[in-house]
Amino acid sequence: MNSEVRILHVDDEPVICDLTKLSLEKNGRLKVDVVHSAEEALERIRSGSYSCIISDYEMPIMNGLDFLKEVRSIDPDIPFILFSGRGREAVIIDAINTGADFYIQKGGDPKALFAELNHKVEYAIQQRNTRMALKRRDGILEAVSLVANLFLGGEPFERALQEAITLFGLATEVDTVRLFALHSDGPAHDAPAPSYVQNKASWTRIAIHPDPYEQYIRSEKIPVDNGLLDRLSRGETLILNESEIQKYYLFNQGLTPKSIAIFPVFVDQNVWGVLWFTDFMGGRIWSGVEIDALLAASAMIGSAIQQDQMRRSLIQAKEKYASMYSLMRRLCDTVPDILWAKDQEGSFLFVNQAGADLLSAGNTDDLVGKKEEDCICGIPHSFQSETGHTILPSNGRFTLKTGSGITELDILTVPFVNHQGEPIGTVTLGRDITSICQIKQGLVRSKERYENIIQAIHIGVIVVSKDGIIKDVNPRAQELLSVSKEEMIGTPLRKNRILREMELSDAVREVLQGGAAISYLTSHTITGTKEDLHCMVRLLVPENGGDAEVLITIDPHYIE
Repeated sequence: MNSEVRILHVDDEPVICDLTKLSLEKNGRLKVDVVHSAEEALERIRSGSYSCIISDYEMPIMNGLDFLKEVRSIDPDIPFILFSGRGREAVIIDAINTGADFYIQKGGDPKALFAELNHKVEYAIQQRNTRMALKRRDGILEAVSLVANLFLGGEPFERALQEAITLFGLATEVDTVRLFALHSDGPAHDAPAPSYVQNKASWTRIAIHPDPYEQYIRSEKIPVDNGLLDRLSRGETLILNESEIQKYYLFNQGLTPKSIAIFPVFVDQNVWGVLWFTDFMGGRIWSGVEIDALLAASAMIGSAIQQDQMRRSLIQAKEKYASMYSLMRRLCDTVPDILWAKDQEGSFLFVNQAGADLLSAGNTDDLVGKKEEDCICGIPHSFQSETGHTILPSNGRFTLKTGSGITELDILTVPFVNHQGEPIGTVTLGRDITSICQIKQGLVRSKERYENIIQAIHIGVIVVSKDGIIKDVNPRAQELLSVSKEEMIGTPLRKNRILREMELSDAVREVLQGGAAISYLTSHTITGTKEDLHCMVRLLVPENGGDAEVLITIDPHYIE
């Protein structure tokens, strides 16, 4: 989203201020606010949001260097350009040492002078935006790693989900983050288009809406009928411009947003909901590296939701199994599971309809009083021994091939006793666990999706052992290093020229000793081109108590 960029110019000469404002605002993107004293400028900086400051040197009461020191105590990163007629070398050196980004001396051709000023302002803002974008990108990716541990750590899912949203809010430095689920009022089997959203987790940095309305956002079904849901249900990533914010913003109480970014959350390849990031206090240009990182974050949330759904299904299935077992004595003639009872001599006392179907007997009463060896006719071949004698399963898991496909059965046989505690027979319970097996397979696929995120992410990823031996490398790292995976796996970091020049062995050693992550920029020649690379080295401690590993990420450092 192309938002207006605000500049603050401080100069006690009104003519200079007018010329600067006229020159910089010519292209329509920059908005210049003018003040004539450092004191007034400091008040503006504390209450406003500026992308760059231009200051004269010689001003009454407080000169440009003293003003710069005060600015740096408020915001150590805001671009600062000293635009002065004083050209002494000592002043220039003091300005740079104090934290000025550029020094431009007044005088000469006005057209060339203000062209240089405009160029320096644009360059300084771009540099700052790039630094901030990379910082937020790294924070988001670190949050993704922490979120993965949250969902795998056994914490209640709702609490882990809320903590995940909080981590993404802190990493992106936005004002609010909300996780919305898309819903419709129609029957599930009709699969109508969604008509409302419902908040599942929220994080806010500042109070945006009145308390009752904030509670409404967090707890109620919010109807949406302005075309936004159509775009969301298609899985679009939306970075809204000013006109779209006016059209699509859902909440009409409180401040009006200046920036909105919306990322789809997929569950089982369908759009389950969205991650909604909003800035109210200042506009923001979402960089490509941030968008890629947040797509990975939304994929992580989607995988976690899908895993929780499958886990709940598995728990429900197990609880149902246990419930059927505890109620077997009272409900043996109504349960849908396979059930039969035998006396001490092995004769059937009871067989329910599911058991009769398994034994290919139409009437359950026909089996009562008969022994196992008398029920050969109709018994599935998979239940027969190599000698041809019929063997009815008593315990274990069995697979049946039927006309409708493969059926997985879990069969359990237990003794039952009389009131005196004496054994009088056995009860066999069989359950169709085909769906449970499918859920377990789904959990395995979910784990594979987590690994696929690392394989598909647009940064190089290398995993090394504590001895500096490469254990894994994703396709992006292979591309950056121009080396195949087979050539890297099992080799030390120092064997690769680029990794050796990047001094990654030393960085890995330092991370293993201190535990803290290391981030730095380095420049190297890759495939004949000199590239700026951003490196992050962090410790990975396996939950199973195994040896620690080190995660290395490598990404070209470029300006958005």
